[in-house]
Amino acid sequence: MARPAHELSPNRREVAMGQKPIQVLIIDDDPDFLRSTGTILKSAGYEVIEASSGKEGLEKAKTVKPDLYIIDLVMETYGEGSRVVEALKSDEETRDKPRIMISSVDLQGPWESYKQQEQIGCDDVMQKPVSPAALLKCVERQLSQKRG
Repeated sequence: MARPAHELSPNRREVAMGQKPIQVLIIDDDPDFLRSTGTILKSAGYEVIEASSGKEGLEKAKTVKPDLYIIDLVMETYGEGSRVVEALKSDEETRDKPRIMISSVDLQGPWESYKQQEQIGCDDVMQKPVSPAALLKCVERQLSQKRG
């Protein structure tokens, strides 16, 4: 028996009500992270688009126009994620979409310099490994803040 729309997760509720599913673009060069994070988001009803490099991520941002971005800090180079964020911020079509920076950079080392979301232009910052519950909570918080 199908659950009533008001009992569904936010994205599934929108789909049940005939709206376009919320799209999340994950930009990360780690195929395992892409796969596991994609599975978590898909299980919550999000449509997931994957990009394995900053360049590919920016190309997909223009063609797909996702609702939210999850971006790894360190990909081809140490600052690749920051360059992606800057490009998204400078583009009129992508600047207002939520951006979550995720990285495995050591909390005791350089990570502290990235703790301030404003410094890197993201709406939230998370450290890998990310629990499924924390990831979904962060995604939903960012989407609801952008809508609200």
